[in-house]
Amino acid sequence: MRIIGGKFKGAPLKAFRNIKPASFRVRKGIFDIIREIIKNSVVLDLFGGSGALGIEAFSWGAKFVVFVDIHRGCTKIIKDNVSRLKLSSSSKIILKDSFKAIKDFSSKNLLFDIIFVDPPYYKGLAKKALQTLDEYDILAPSGYIIVLCYREDAPGDCYQSFKVVTVRNYGQSRLFVYRK
Repeated sequence: MRIIGGKFKGAPLKAFRNIKPASFRVRKGIFDIIREIIKNSVVLDLFGGSGALGIEAFSWGAKFVVFVDIHRGCTKIIKDNVSRLKLSSSSKIILKDSFKAIKDFSSKNLLFDIIFVDPPYYKGLAKKALQTLDEYDILAPSGYIIVLCYREDAPGDCYQSFKVVTVRNYGQSRLFVYRK
């Protein structure tokens, strides 16, 4: 797997076994949508996996990225990927359940310009993450939430803090973009 564009275009990324990172096509679709607003943003990569989405955000000009994953192996892979690109001082990697992390960020009044939600498929986690983000609002006033999920596992659009602005299909994956 490689970075698709920006400053680190072509840089290789490691991925943890049994974790399927977002495909090239899906990542390209995401960054085609948010390319103009990512510069100098503070990004949260929930369910970080390999860190591909957060690292891609760096490549397009994000100033700081927080990666969260509950699996120690994934956080180690993220750390390796971030270190190799010399991004450690501009990032934080947290080994924690994503839902608990959201609550912790809220209690500290932390806000993010862009939040990536790319949980494991087939478990209803995308909807649960959006419900938690709606309850514990950590999205900056002009922020975006980018959700990847299984096509049949759509998280819906009934939220008070944000609304869906774009939906795109990529094979079995569906991309939702929400805005404050």
